[in-house]
Amino acid sequence: MPTPLPLPIRVLVKGPSLVNWTYPMGGPRTDFTFPRAIEAELLADGRPCEVRTITMTSELASDLLKTWQREVLGFSPDVIIMDYGGYESVHLLLPRWLELHANSLRSRSRLIDRAYRKLILRPVWQRLAKLQLWVDKRYPTFRKRALRRLIADQEQYITQVQLVGSPMVLLFEMHHNAGRSLKWFPGAPARVDLYNQALAEMVARLDRPHVRVFGINELIDKHFEGDIDAAISDGFHFSPTMHRVAGTALAHEISEWADTQPHLARERG
Repeated sequence: MPTPLPLPIRVLVKGPSLVNWTYPMGGPRTDFTFPRAIEAELLADGRPCEVRTITMTSELASDLLKTWQREVLGFSPDVIIMDYGGYESVHLLLPRWLELHANSLRSRSRLIDRAYRKLILRPVWQRLAKLQLWVDKRYPTFRKRALRRLIADQEQYITQVQLVGSPMVLLFEMHHNAGRSLKWFPGAPARVDLYNQALAEMVARLDRPHVRVFGINELIDKHFEGDIDAAISDGFHFSPTMHRVAGTALAHEISEWADTQPHLARERG
């Protein structure tokens, strides 16, 4: 009679470029983002797992409910990790479609396209960014309606996915700002603080022990002595080391929770 294999821990990771980019970019294959680091750590700990990462640059929390049934119902994850609020905390005025267009990763190499970007799009974008910088220095706050929607969209998503076997949900708090992000978005720190407070209040309101805030700023304090520039050197995206740190901490939290679940708990010797 063969020894039955343990069930893998199913993990779903959702979020914008904070999930899918490292900085500096273009490093070796071993520069894991934190979802891959979760997988590596769980496997190193002898825990089978299946980690799915569904991510898009500049993705908004308002997109969560559009695709949740396709992503969650069939897969039925044990754990869902959500990293939202970063994009919404940065821009004060500029529309998302323009930011995506100005910084597109799909621009073509044709002469007319290069000329358009160099002579028209980039100058217009830079002027608008400077205008936003001027406004951001004077009105460093979240629009109350925008913050309410940001939290409400995530709360509704969490409520919906609980119908599919009550998965553990880990929500990233937004990291503090540094370097380049402070240069162009001086009002972002105030918005980050408001977002983190609202996120904590939402989790307390849900009052489910398996729905938790994941404290990224504590990890920066612990592993980088509070040096945000070392952890997030471009001001927006984790360094490879920070991705490893976050992935390892997440894997440990997932592993501890998994031992409370009958279908995932390891046999006690």
